[in-house]
Amino acid sequence: MSLPGGRALLEHVPEPANSPSHAYWCERSTYASEDRDEPDCFARYSAATPELAIQRIRDEARALLAVLPEGQRPALGWAEGVGRVRALGALYGGRTCGFSLRHGDGWSEWVVRPHLVLPAEPETLAAELSAEDAPCGVCALCTKGR
Repeated sequence: MSLPGGRALLEHVPEPANSPSHAYWCERSTYASEDRDEPDCFARYSAATPELAIQRIRDEARALLAVLPEGQRPALGWAEGVGRVRALGALYGGRTCGFSLRHGDGWSEWVVRPHLVLPAEPETLAAELSAEDAPCGVCALCTKGR
């Protein structure tokens, strides 16, 4: 399909080799109870792709729910079907996405933001993408390995 003047409809799409490089900054706040104003655990990390960011959220949500009795586990529809597709669309479109989950008396919130990655040496980029906060030792995710 062409626009007036014979221009192609997708002329504005950058070539993959010239596309800016993105990573996805992720933050998780976990609160032990509703009356807490500050999170008991705050974790942040970077993912190389939207799929990896959303997969990590799904894994963390499942781990938080695994400690609850089966009858008290909410469904993760937001992380599986349409919610997952919408989140991926938002991230690929350069927009922020977020999820929240109640688990027992507490809840967790995740926010993922795309950010430009400036050209760097491969070792520097790998270190940035794997940087994470130390476990808090309080929430179910951080005490899981104990």
